[in-house]
Amino acid sequence: MEGSITYSVRMGLDGFRDLFRARQLRYMRKLFFMCTFFLAPLGALMLVSGLTAFQPDALLYGALFLAAAVACVLFSRRPPLLLATREPIVRRWFSQHGSRDASRPPLSELTASYEVSLDEFGFCERSVSGVLRTPWLALDERPVTGEEGTYFVLAKGKEASVAYNMIGINWAFRDEDVSGVLFLPNEVIEKNPGLVEGVRSSVREARARYLGTGTQAAVDGSLSAWMRGGPASSESTGA
Repeated sequence: MEGSITYSVRMGLDGFRDLFRARQLRYMRKLFFMCTFFLAPLGALMLVSGLTAFQPDALLYGALFLAAAVACVLFSRRPPLLLATREPIVRRWFSQHGSRDASRPPLSELTASYEVSLDEFGFCERSVSGVLRTPWLALDERPVTGEEGTYFVLAKGKEASVAYNMIGINWAFRDEDVSGVLFLPNEVIEKNPGLVEGVRSSVREARARYLGTGTQAAVDGSLSAWMRGGPASSESTGA
């Protein structure tokens, strides 16, 4: 990414909910679409069966299945979230992002205050809690649009696969941590035209360079230096 853009973020629980939803959105949409695909035909079949032989129970269950299918369609647009059941994740994120004591207040009173800088090799989040560095190559290049802004979530591979999580009890061990998710507030995007596409290009190029076959991905002194917080120059790699 050419140059460096820096901006400040102050976030409460509503903002975190939007960020958390962005992190889970693709997986939840796949899950609800799969449920719709199963429930809608089953409900229609039961309604037809109930009408043909006039079976009140079949009509009732058919209507319930169709209502559930409609609910799944609606939920796929805006998945419901229960942050109270994910309290450790919520408190850990706020603790990492400037909340001085995230272990005591009610979740609704938590606030985060931190600064984000978009650099050549990734982005940094700085707060009184410390510095978090996330390289571009760790992100999914597809942006997620939320109410508060646009998000780039971590690339999780098969963890985002509904089919994978239907095998055994993999779903019970899904990593829902949101550390490393890049938040681009709406006002920052408005002030920097092309910012979303610029980040997307940086992610795409980094993943091609460091994760592609036959690249110099294994060793890059510049990236390593950036991750350690030291000076990084693309000249050291001949880029």
